[in-house]
Amino acid sequence: MNQDVSKLIVEHPQLKEKVLVDFINGIEVIDDHIRVQEKTNEKFFGRVWSDLTGESHARQHTINQHVNHSLNAISDWLQFLQTAQIESDLAITKIGDKLAETRAGVMRLNAKHNELAKQVDLLMIDFDKLENRFDQLTVKLRQVDAGRLASQHLEAVFDKWQAGRFNHYPVMIRLYFVFDELYWGDFGNYCRKYDLEHEIKRLIQQVKDKALIQLNQDLQVTNAVAKAWQTELSNEVQNLSADYQELLAYLTNDATTSTPMLWAVNRLANGQNDLETCLQLPIILNVQNTIERFAHDFEVRNVQQRH
Repeated sequence: MNQDVSKLIVEHPQLKEKVLVDFINGIEVIDDHIRVQEKTNEKFFGRVWSDLTGESHARQHTINQHVNHSLNAISDWLQFLQTAQIESDLAITKIGDKLAETRAGVMRLNAKHNELAKQVDLLMIDFDKLENRFDQLTVKLRQVDAGRLASQHLEAVFDKWQAGRFNHYPVMIRLYFVFDELYWGDFGNYCRKYDLEHEIKRLIQQVKDKALIQLNQDLQVTNAVAKAWQTELSNEVQNLSADYQELLAYLTNDATTSTPMLWAVNRLANGQNDLETCLQLPIILNVQNTIERFAHDFEVRNVQQRH
């Protein structure tokens, strides 16, 4: 049975941010037109995007090859941004860059297609409003007490885990979701934005310690027993509902073997049981090593975003 998309967004707030970033990344601004690229996991993306915007699937996911359709797609995007509560620094940064690029592209269209002048003028008003809004958001991000927000975010995510709100997932996947939520929120923002190595290491160690306590409780063990994990996790993921598998596949669709645990989650969520092809993956894991592996992938993702 399909899960309610709005419920998935509530359970996993990073889903909204990633869908928006993926849409932004799909906008190509070319000399002659603006085009929206087709997405990976198009069906799942479409359901989430339609839920966020309230628009029909067909309207949002036409691959626009004509100028007028392109401007309509950009107009829909701008209208959504004006009402959406965008929280991730990753989304805010990408939106700011793409607004400037798309404004320039729309102006080039206007120069080549005089009959579009009225439509372009209306879009320019939206661009002005949004660029001002996101300039203000950027200033706000610089002014907040980022360390305090990071600590609060850490506590909130572990409260969520302790309250049992990840219990419908396999134990190892619960750990994945903890690091993924931390990556997309205030905790990840702090780790990426500030060159405070000692403080960041302290916070990440706090995550590891809390994860060790919670994993031992979930597994009802007191000793970190090493065991083979790949077949067991594969079976557990395949027993999830189709929507939860698609959610995992979508959230990890940019994973590579440089983040091997995320790559493994993606492969299993896509029904590919070929983990032995990744030499970076261990065959045997205990609780402590599992935490270290996911923490490593978290740190690799942050380094990649700094560049």
